[in-house]
Amino acid sequence: MAGAVVVLLFLAAIVIIIKFFQTQKSREVEKYQDPAFLKNLRKIDDFLEQIAHFNDYITWKKRDEILKKYQETSDFFRGKSKFYKKQPCVRRFNDTYENFAEFIKNYNREYVAAQKQLNRDFFDNIEGKSLDDQQRQAIITDEYSNLIIAGAGSGKTLTILGKVKYLVEKRNIDPSKILLLSFTRKTVEELNQRLRNLGLKTKATTFHKLGYDYIKHFQKNPPAVANENLLHQTIKQFLKNDRFCA
Repeated sequence: MAGAVVVLLFLAAIVIIIKFFQTQKSREVEKYQDPAFLKNLRKIDDFLEQIAHFNDYITWKKRDEILKKYQETSDFFRGKSKFYKKQPCVRRFNDTYENFAEFIKNYNREYVAAQKQLNRDFFDNIEGKSLDDQQRQAIITDEYSNLIIAGAGSGKTLTILGKVKYLVEKRNIDPSKILLLSFTRKTVEELNQRLRNLGLKTKATTFHKLGYDYIKHFQKNPPAVANENLLHQTIKQFLKNDRFCA
């Protein structure tokens, strides 16, 4: 009798174990067939495909757009690399997305280095001069906004000319889509002359003239431009007003 009980308990244990593994297997199959999982898995494929085909400098604005686009997918898979271990792309996505700023930083560094090498001969001859490494990096770096700080005579204007030439000849940018601005007419005249010498059709202008040209474009009778003498006289007359005379 006791032996029969032991056998029954043993068989019951086997059935329970089999049932347990069947349930686990069923759950494993179900989680990989979950519509939400499949939807986000497709987004992972899109993400990995996109970064695999980067062929340009990635700006911080573009980086943030990508992060925003795949934020929902990141929320779904965060901390689940082991849970979805049968899909190695989940771990790759999590690792890349969570460190995306560093990923883009490294990518851009490699991109700039590759462009320096690819266009070495080009940068060796801008107005008959060879640009230094910092000038080349400033030209290739195609950030959403750049701040270049350099002293007088360090080659800022040459770098600007190199940037325009690079954009037009190497990046196929329409010269009319490039706007060069300066505060003084003297600088603008120098820039335009040097641009012509390089055979570039881009034109420089002053901030003042750009604004006035826009006014003339939208108004048939634009206001006259006040010169310094007129401004001085206007202020002088204003200050003679009784309210300012005690």
